[in-house]
Amino acid sequence: MYFLGGARGQDTQMGVAYSEDLLHWTEALDHPVLSSRPGTFDSQVVEPGPPPVLTSEGIFLIYNGADDKFVYSTGWVLFDKTDPTKVLARADHPIFWPQQEWEKVGQVPNVVFVEGLVRDGNHWLFYYGGADKHIGLASAPVS
Repeated sequence: MYFLGGARGQDTQMGVAYSEDLLHWTEALDHPVLSSRPGTFDSQVVEPGPPPVLTSEGIFLIYNGADDKFVYSTGWVLFDKTDPTKVLARADHPIFWPQQEWEKVGQVPNVVFVEGLVRDGNHWLFYYGGADKHIGLASAPVS
């Protein structure tokens, strides 16, 4: 399971844990599985989004990140399917960011936060929160 928290108090980064019974969890690493990166769209927060998707290339995970101004955008990461702690590839730039007025103005401004992902034929449907006030739906072709 990928989770927000990370090991040893790194609570704005992503950790990974495993469980034999889904009741008791053990962190797999003593450091974050996915860390923030200075000067990028995910420099302050790295938080898992929807459940990961197992592909032939690996474990594909959409995640939400916040920059130094706490603008929340969406990125992706690909983990090794035989070692879910190993990052194979990661977005250098966000794939989705606040653009509409209702994503920029609300309870928490400048936020798009993807939490749902559904495949619909040849498209991915992204269900997301906008400015912590609205729910949006975006789509992208499956590639």
